[in-house]
This record gives sequence, structure tokens and C-alpha cells, in this order.
Amino acid sequence: MNRRWKIVLGGLFALAALAAIVVAVAVRQLEPRLHDWVASSLDHSLQSEVQLGEVRLHWYPLRLTARDLTVRHRGRADIPPLIVVASFTVDLKPFDLWNATIEEVRVEGLEVNIPPKDDVTGSRPLPRPPADGHDRGAGLVVRRLTATNARLSIVPKTEGKNPKVWDIFELEMQELGRGAPARFRAALINPIPYGTIETSGRFGPWDPNEPGTSAIEGEYTFAADLGTIKGLHGQLSAIGTMTGVLAQVHTRGETRTPDFRLTALTGGSLPLTTSYEAVVDGTKGDVELTSVHVTLGKSPLLARGVVEGTHGRRGKRIVLSIASTQVDLAELLHLASATQPPMARGTAAIDAAFTLPQGSEEVLERLELTGSLRAGRLRFADDHVQEEIDTLSRRGQGRPADRSIENVGSNVAGSFSLRRGIVTHRALAFAVPGATVSLDGTHHLQSKTLALEGEVRLNASISNTLTGFKRWLAKPLDPLFHKHGAGTRLVIRVDGTQDHPKVGLELGKTLRGK
Repeated sequence: MNRRWKIVLGGLFALAALAAIVVAVAVRQLEPRLHDWVASSLDHSLQSEVQLGEVRLHWYPLRLTARDLTVRHRGRADIPPLIVVASFTVDLKPFDLWNATIEEVRVEGLEVNIPPKDDVTGSRPLPRPPADGHDRGAGLVVRRLTATNARLSIVPKTEGKNPKVWDIFELEMQELGRGAPARFRAALINPIPYGTIETSGRFGPWDPNEPGTSAIEGEYTFAADLGTIKGLHGQLSAIGTMTGVLAQVHTRGETRTPDFRLTALTGGSLPLTTSYEAVVDGTKGDVELTSVHVTLGKSPLLARGVVEGTHGRRGKRIVLSIASTQVDLAELLHLASATQPPMARGTAAIDAAFTLPQGSEEVLERLELTGSLRAGRLRFADDHVQEEIDTLSRRGQGRPADRSIENVGSNVAGSFSLRRGIVTHRALAFAVPGATVSLDGTHHLQSKTLALEGEVRLNASISNTLTGFKRWLAKPLDPLFHKHGAGTRLVIRVDGTQDHPKVGLELGKTLRGK
């Protein structure tokens, strides 16, 4: 290589080095201006106070990085910032900049805090469009936005209460800002019951004036451990779809819990499945359950109701009406007690009002249930108990020695209420041919203890319930027991446990007719 070419190449290298130095200096001088422009644009667009840390611009590949972004509600230092971002990276393509397009935004450490409703306006202080009608971000399109380690918090109105938090460990949105729905995919943690939600679909466009009218559609899956709710056990899985606007999302889906159990009881587990249709208010978190088809074991039930917040209390309460004409009584008893085999078998009809208030106590302590139950042709699994029922029917009909009366079916009906784990029975009627039993009292589900009192009414007189010479000896006693229109009326008490009940005669009350 001759001397002339060496001089030319050396000059080119020097020129390139000088250009690199000029570009580096220009970039460093541009970065403060870029910082101010990004901060002021966000401030203006979000109508919020914006703080922004370091901003760096890289030429190859063309990329902007920034750290420590905080967006705070203007004049509201009393609540957490609306948005906090640890860092974000913006990938740019030179030709796309002419079309106001950003190739990709990657966000790390995103926190979004939804503020409580204002006492005066009744709405949340969320960002609104600028008063001058000019949004510097209008027309800007982000082709792909991803966020990791994100968190969404609903800030409570009452000071000192913990916010409701969802940890979003994966979020991706595409085609943001075209004035059309953006595609999204997200995976997040549901706090109670603890589990993972995976969802995808389309959202928007966002309406800052009326956020509740922003459209949403998609599908979701949910896997949760019911054991994170005190008093429950089971692994729940759910799938569903959603469509509508944020203030009124219509959703339908199915849930499966193969091992549902109430842990406060010594009962067994049953498979629990549901198919449901509901309307969700995404701005408040309230749910209207328009139709829920429940199958507990083999028992189908129909429920409808609401999941709603109540003033001054954290969380949501569940209020349902439940009805069924085909409840498997043996399975229901198995859920309450794992005695094998169940004490009785039959089909029951139930109509009840179900309320589960907010709280941290076990489900059985919080659950309130009021309703009625009817069961026909009930039979007892224990042969000794069934023989006692057969004997009651024989004596009640005045045919104590008639062995053709056997395997008698019993009819049960009554009203009940459940509160703090104690069932209170009102007019619990138990009937077999020739006899009726009516009881009032309580049944403690956890200890299984009974405390019932009532009467037995037989069609036959006391003497006709006996055989042989005993019948003739008892004839003079018939008037003593013939009261209130019954051939024989006895006052009894039932105590012991649900598995081993003890029946006693209240002779004094019987003779006094009380």
C-alpha cells in the first residue's frame, strides 16, 4: 500500500472517530432534553404529577431506556402513586418514527394502584384527557408492550386496611393506541383463594371519560387451592369466556373441584362441579350470578345471587338462593360426617337462602343458611335403627306383632337455620305410617351433639301398642296418654350425637299434656 492510500485511510478513520465522538456528545446533550420531553408529555397526557429518573438513548440498536418513573395523582399525596415503574425500554425503528409507531416497550417492576372512590364525586380520581383537548400521545401506536413483575392494587378507603393485590407476573399487549381493541395476554396471582389466572383476548379502546364503557372480550383459566380459605379443602380448576364492557362483563364458564370438603367437620370429600353465567362489574368487582348449576356428588342444585361489597367492610359477601329436588341425603350426611355407611339414605328437596359474610374466620363459623328440607321414603342404613322405625310404625298402627310391616320408609320435613356451625330445627317432622314425631332444637355440626325436644303422636292408644296381657293391663292408662287428638301422645327428648342419638321419655310433661 503506497503512502497516498495510507493517508486516505488514516483520514477516514480519524473522520469516523470524530463523527463517533460528535454523535456521543450529541446524544449526551440530547438526553436531558429527551428526559424533559418524556416527563412533560406524560404529565400533560395523564394530567398527573410525573417524576422520571435517568433517561438514556442508544443509537445502535435505536433504543431508549429510562428508570424510576412515578405517576402521582395531582394534589393527592395522601394515597399511593397511580403508576410506579422501576425501568422501561423502548425499541425504535427510524422509519416507524415518521408514523408515530413504537416497535416494543418492555416494562420491569410495574405497579398500578387504583385509588378509592372520592366521597364527594363517587368516582375514582383516574387520569382524564387534557382540558385543552390536545393529547401529545394521541395517535401513538405501540406494537408490543410486555411487563414482568407487575402488581395491581385496589387501595381501600379506610386507612390502615391492606389493599387487595394481584401479582401479574406476565403481561403482553399488542397494537396499543390505534383507537381499536388491543390484544392482550396475562398471567396473574389471585390472592383468595390463592391461585393462578391465565387470560387472553381483546381490550379497549380505553375511554378515559367513561372507563366503564371500555370493551373487553376473551377467555380465561383459573387454578386455585381452596385450602387457602379457612374451613375449606379442595383443588379448583375453572375455564370461562367473557364479553362486554368493563362495567358489565358477561361471563360464563365451568369449575371442577374433585375433592371438596369442609375441614371444620369430620366428614368426607365430594366432587363439586358448577356451570355458571354471571355479570361482573369490573369497576367495582361486584358479581351478579344469574345462573349457577351446581353438582355436589350426584346432587344437582340451582343457585343464583350476588357477590358484592358492603359499606365499611373489606372484601365481598356472597348471597345466594339455592334450590333442589334431588339432593342425595346419604352424600350430604357423608359431607357432614364420615360415618360409614351414612346413617340414612333417600332423596331430599331443599330450598334455602345462603349468606357468607366477609371475614377471616372459618367458613362454617361465617356461613348463614335458612330454609326448608323435605325427604320422602327415607331409610336408615343401620339395621337396628331401621328395625326401631319399623316397630314404631307397627305400634302406631296398633299392630305391634305384624311382621309384614317392615323396611318402612320415613318422610321428613322441616325448617332450619344454620349460624356459627349450629343448626336450629323448627317443626322438624318425622312421619311413618301410624306415627309422627315433631321436634324443635339444635344440632351442633362440629361436636355432632343433639339437643331436641318434641312429641310423638301415635294413631293407636297406648294399650294397642302392646301385645298379650300387657295390652289388658294398659287399658286403664289409655285416657292418660290420649291427648290433643292423638291415640297416644308422648313428650320426648333427643340427645347424644348424630351418629348415636338417645331418645328419652319426658313422663311428667306427657301426663300433664304439655
